[in-house]
Amino acid sequence: MSREILFRILAALFVGASAYHAAAFFDPAFSQGGAPWRHAAFYGIDLLCAWFFLKRPLWFVFAFTVLTLETLRGHGSHAWMLWQTEKRLDWFSIVVIGTVLYAFLLLAQDAFGRGSRRSA
Repeated sequence: MSREILFRILAALFVGASAYHAAAFFDPAFSQGGAPWRHAAFYGIDLLCAWFFLKRPLWFVFAFTVLTLETLRGHGSHAWMLWQTEKRLDWFSIVVIGTVLYAFLLLAQDAFGRGSRRSA
């Protein structure tokens, strides 16, 4: 599968994540927790990520690094808490972490492999 198609799929997934955060903002019972302001923020962040996955300016890999670390902290700590308290896997967080890590690796490979030909 081409890199362009993979980035389009990631953009669509991030639009879906944005829709999830919008729904969680308007109906907190829909979410797995988190403050309404946090869902509102990630609604916008996810939409921006979707757009930048399509455009991929060189600086985006650095911005996405911050989101990757936040995802590992947020979803990782939630998954660990559920494992420690209820002895169950948080599949939602596992999928989110896996997707974000894959996106980061693909984005880094794209940025550093073709960075000299991209404009900011």
